[in-house]
Amino acid sequence: MAEKKKTEHKGQPQEVDATPVEKRAGREAEKTRGETFVAPDVDIYEEDDSLVLVADVPGVGAGGVEVSLENGVLELTAHRSLEKGGEPDYAEYRPVGYHRLFSLSEDIDADNIAATIRHGVLTVTLPKSARAKPRKIAVKAG
Repeated sequence: MAEKKKTEHKGQPQEVDATPVEKRAGREAEKTRGETFVAPDVDIYEEDDSLVLVADVPGVGAGGVEVSLENGVLELTAHRSLEKGGEPDYAEYRPVGYHRLFSLSEDIDADNIAATIRHGVLTVTLPKSARAKPRKIAVKAG
């Protein structure tokens, strides 16, 4: 996927050319809509039994988020809903979609991944599989 980086301001989202023709597993995805995507800022935290991914996707509601997992790749796509009242007379922020891909290890329990969105913050909980969770081994005297 071709990438264009914004360099005007440090910490700005990375802009990604979204004529979504991506090669996945040897095939090309069809272009379904011409839309500009940016890579949202993401924090990832490790807890005892899971990884928690938190992505900033301002302006996105629950109906505008797609989270999928295919061939060990977690894909986050979010679309902003159109503002009420049509086109603004003045705008400093243009409507964009959000898109990120993450490679997951086999240590993630793919069947129990959960996602929630609240106030433009997407939280994806990636539970660790039983084999990846730390365990204590009892030591016996003898």
